[in-house]
Amino acid sequence: MLADSDETKTARRALGRRLAQLRRAAGHTQHDLARLVQYGRSSVANTETGHQHPDRSFWARCDIVLETGGVLVSEYDRITERDHRRRRSSALQEFETASGPATPTDTGHACAEVDDGAVLWECEGRIDARRLALKSSTDDNVRLTYLENEVLEAIADNERLTPGILMGRLRPLRAYIDQLMAGRQHPPQRARLYAVAAHLSGLLGALALDLGAFTVAHAYAAESFDLAEAADQPDVQAWARATQSLVAFYAGDYHDALAYAQDGLRRGGTSVHRIRLTINGLARSLARLGDRYGVDRAVDDAFTMLSDYPAGSPVSASLALGPYCPARTAANAATAYLALGRTAGVTNHLTVAIDAFDTAGLAGPRALSRLDLATAHLHADRPDPEQAATLAMEALTLTADQRFESVHQRARQFLAAAHPFASQPQLRHVADLLADRTQIDTTARPALPSLS
Repeated sequence: MLADSDETKTARRALGRRLAQLRRAAGHTQHDLARLVQYGRSSVANTETGHQHPDRSFWARCDIVLETGGVLVSEYDRITERDHRRRRSSALQEFETASGPATPTDTGHACAEVDDGAVLWECEGRIDARRLALKSSTDDNVRLTYLENEVLEAIADNERLTPGILMGRLRPLRAYIDQLMAGRQHPPQRARLYAVAAHLSGLLGALALDLGAFTVAHAYAAESFDLAEAADQPDVQAWARATQSLVAFYAGDYHDALAYAQDGLRRGGTSVHRIRLTINGLARSLARLGDRYGVDRAVDDAFTMLSDYPAGSPVSASLALGPYCPARTAANAATAYLALGRTAGVTNHLTVAIDAFDTAGLAGPRALSRLDLATAHLHADRPDPEQAATLAMEALTLTADQRFESVHQRARQFLAAAHPFASQPQLRHVADLLADRTQIDTTARPALPSLS
């Protein structure tokens, strides 16, 4: 094999120095970079001094981590191509000197040609490039599977872990996705990458909403839909629209919440997300806008859709990638009817929901359904403010260690409905309990801007 020329050695040393400059500019130590690109620290150190010459995948990973726009791998390709041309020229000279024109049985590391210019075999660099592309494809599948599993696990953990804990766990994943997006994937992998990014941004938006950071929640949810469009997957677009509708609803933008839900239904067609879009998006928004007929139709449609899906787990995730379960459908129907001031059938819906949520041990849904049932007791023909207060205190106790903006809003709505019974000591205790929690949340909230 031909030795590297002085020109090649000089170019490689310059590339190593360039890597060191970019690494320092990004604020990374050699140890940091080695960990991020999954090489040894000594490999990074030797590469920067020109004593080691890693393959193309190393430089591609460095470009992703350092966000260079591909300058390192481009320079590597330039050096490699120039070196291959030199080696081919030298090899041909050796062939001609030693034995005349090359034959098909000759071997060597450069491209070989006979006198008429016909190529007998390819340059080793081209073969290596194809091999590395295939290897990169395999590696990308591994990374995508890892990300998809992480998102599924986080969706399942939502409402089980505190929003702050989940937010801290997921933000590094979002940064990792950005690194992958700076690379190149085959089209199917690229679509998977955008889809998992859409789900992750939507989940981050819902967590920001739980923490009361509405502007951050809006931004994440909008990003989720943009990524879903880039993935060109209607099912993901429908899921993202449902998440945007959720954020808009709790922000008090009921017309937007309705518009997002309607667009999600148009895009999703027969998507599994149509139950969530209908009951969580349409029904609740229409109730806030006073459309009684629209609520009845949306609730009927949602319960009809349930029959299209076999019963799975007792309680679906709030941001489920599959269909909504009967318990969540019933709970959302009750919320919609209560917003209209109607209590007929609400207690039955909530009894079903509370039993399921209690069995699943989901603090947020347990609290929300209890607050709705408490409100129903206030609107009954024979109001029971004492039982209503007991349910409300249970709800706030269940979520004492967790911040849920939805629970706080529902508790404030309950207290507004309880105003005629304000003299009841238990109701005053509920008000005091909510005020204490809100004060705690207010003092803790300055940390939220770092989420943006």
